[in-house]
Amino acid sequence: MHPNKMMRPCYFLAADAKYFPYACLAARRILDVSGDTPGFIVHVGASEADLHVAHRLLDSRLQIVDASVFMTESGHSFRPSNVGTFIRLFADQLPEFADYDRIAHVDCDVLFNRDIGDLVGQTLNAPLLAAHDDYMYFRPSYRKEMSMRPGAPYFNAGIIVFNMPPVREQGLLNRARQLAVEGQMNDQNALNMVFEGKWQTMHPCWNLMSNGTREYRFAQAYARHFAGGKPWGNQVGVEPEALKVWRELAKDTPWGEPFRQRISFERGVMKRFFRRFDAWTGLLPSKDVQKRRARYDGGKTHRLYAEQADACAMAVSFPEVMGGFS
Repeated sequence: MHPNKMMRPCYFLAADAKYFPYACLAARRILDVSGDTPGFIVHVGASEADLHVAHRLLDSRLQIVDASVFMTESGHSFRPSNVGTFIRLFADQLPEFADYDRIAHVDCDVLFNRDIGDLVGQTLNAPLLAAHDDYMYFRPSYRKEMSMRPGAPYFNAGIIVFNMPPVREQGLLNRARQLAVEGQMNDQNALNMVFEGKWQTMHPCWNLMSNGTREYRFAQAYARHFAGGKPWGNQVGVEPEALKVWRELAKDTPWGEPFRQRISFERGVMKRFFRRFDAWTGLLPSKDVQKRRARYDGGKTHRLYAEQADACAMAVSFPEVMGGFS
C-alpha cells in the first residue's frame, strides 16, 4: 500500500496523570522505530515532574498538549473512568489536529515494531481503519446491548486511524460523543455504534493482542497491544522480550520500577493451561464463552483479517462464523 503524497497524517496518544508516563514511553518507542510523522501526547493533569521527564525523554520530537481546559470547557460529562480514553472522541475538535486529514490514535499500552507512517499512510476507503477485537466475539450479547445489527463486526479502539474528511463531513465523532454521554457508555462502544458499516479492516499485526492464540506474538507484531495483562501491572501474557523493551525505554527515568520482571518466565501459564479444558466446561449451562473459545481458530482468524486488510476491504459481517468459532 502506498501513501498519498498529498495526505497530511499525524498520530497521538492520550492520557490522564496516572497513564501519562506510560504514554511517554510508548511514544518514545514510536520515535525509535519511525520516521518523521508528526506526533502528539494529549494529556489531562500531568505533573510538572513528569512533564520535565517527558520533555527530556522525547527530545522535543513530538508535541505535548495539555487538554485539561479544553476537556473541562467541552460541555460534556462522561461516565466516570480514565478521562484520557475519551480524548480520542475529540480528534475533530482539538485545534492541534485541524490541519491533518489522517489521524492515528494509539493507546498507552502499545509497543511499535514498525514505522507508524506505514500505518497512517495506507489506502483508506472508509472513515475509519480499525482491527477486529476477537475477544468481543466470544460474547455475542454485545450486539443486543449496543443495538448493533446481527453479525456486526466489532473493533478494538486501542489503535485506530481516522480518515478525517468523511469523519468531519458526516459528524461521526460528534455522534460518538453524544452516545458516550447520553448512553453513559465507554468510548469504544460508542465508536463501534457510530462507525458501524463505516470501517475498513486493519491488518491484525498492527493491533496484535494475541487473544486466544500463541501463534502470533511480539516478534510478529507491527504494533503489539497489551490489551490484557499490562507490562506495568500483573504482566500476564506479556512476552519477556517485550517487557525488556519497556524496561529499556524506562531505564533513565523515574518510571522504571513497574516494569521489573516479577518472575523469570512469562506469567499466565496456569491461565493458558486451564483454557485447554474449554471444550469440556463449555458443555455446562451458561458457559458459552468457553464453548466459543474452544472452537476458536486463532491462525485462521488472523489470516482472514490479514486478507481483508490486504484487499482494503470493509469489515466483514459474521466474523465469528468465518473465523471458525461460532
